[in-house]
Amino acid sequence: MKKGIFAMFILVASMAMVACTSSSTVKEGATNEENQALKLLEKRREYYKAQDREKAKLEAEAKKAEEEARKAQEKAIEEAKKAEEEAKLQAAKTEEENKKAEENAKLEAKKAEENAKLEAARAQEEAKRIEEEAKKAEEDAKLQAAKAEEEARKAQEKAIEEAKKAEEQAKLEALKILEKKRKTN
Repeated sequence: MKKGIFAMFILVASMAMVACTSSSTVKEGATNEENQALKLLEKRREYYKAQDREKAKLEAEAKKAEEEARKAQEKAIEEAKKAEEEAKLQAAKTEEENKKAEENAKLEAKKAEENAKLEAARAQEEAKRIEEEAKKAEEDAKLQAAKAEEEARKAQEKAIEEAKKAEEQAKLEALKILEKKRKTN
């Protein structure tokens, strides 16, 4: 806001100097000191114009850098969301497979019970084996789901960290540009 007010002030002052210099530079009988003062004012006006152009250029570059950082951050967040969605889909798939495995185990257990009437000892051993396999499959599925969730969380953290780094880099670039401008002044 202050920059805009300062720029407006310089513009108005420059216009006033132009109006004054254009009418008084051609005066007959003007002293050499007055002419030198008018030339000096003209040089200052040109200097401030050049300074305003440079300032506008630097501000445009800073805005561009900020926009690029914002886009990079949005892209990183979008990638993190995709990774999270993929992890959720994988977890849902694993859970569905677990349900099917459990249902299959239950069906096999019923068949084993029916066969147990004919072969009691053999059916009991088979039912225990199937039940252990179902538990193992369920544990494996839980481990896979936990791994998938951990990977998604890490991917999201990495994407957020990269977005922060990109934003900091853009800010540093903007500061370097402003520092160069200050050094040139």
